[in-house]
Amino acid sequence: MALTEPPPLPKWNQWIRFEQVAPEKNSFREYGISLDQNLLGEWVVSCSWGRIGGRKRVKETYFSSKREAVVQAERMARRRLLRGYYISAFE
Repeated sequence: MALTEPPPLPKWNQWIRFEQVAPEKNSFREYGISLDQNLLGEWVVSCSWGRIGGRKRVKETYFSSKREAVVQAERMARRRLLRGYYISAFE
C-alpha cells in the first residue's frame, strides 16, 4: 500500500538522514540531504545515497536563494518518506 501523504517532517536546518531496512530483501539503504552555502554565496542541496556502510553516490544542486534550496530539500525529504524510508537522524 503506497502512502499518498507523507508523515510530517521534523524541523531540520542543516541535514537529515533516512534509512530503509528490509533484511528479507537484503536491502539496507540510506539517503542523506544537506543544505549549506558555498564560498560563492550559492545555496547547495547535497544528496547522498547508497547501501548502509558502503560507497555513496552524491549529487549537488545549486540555488541562488535559500528559499529555493529549502523548498527543493523538503520536496526530496517528503519523497523519501513516501518511498518507505524512515528518519534516522537530523540537525
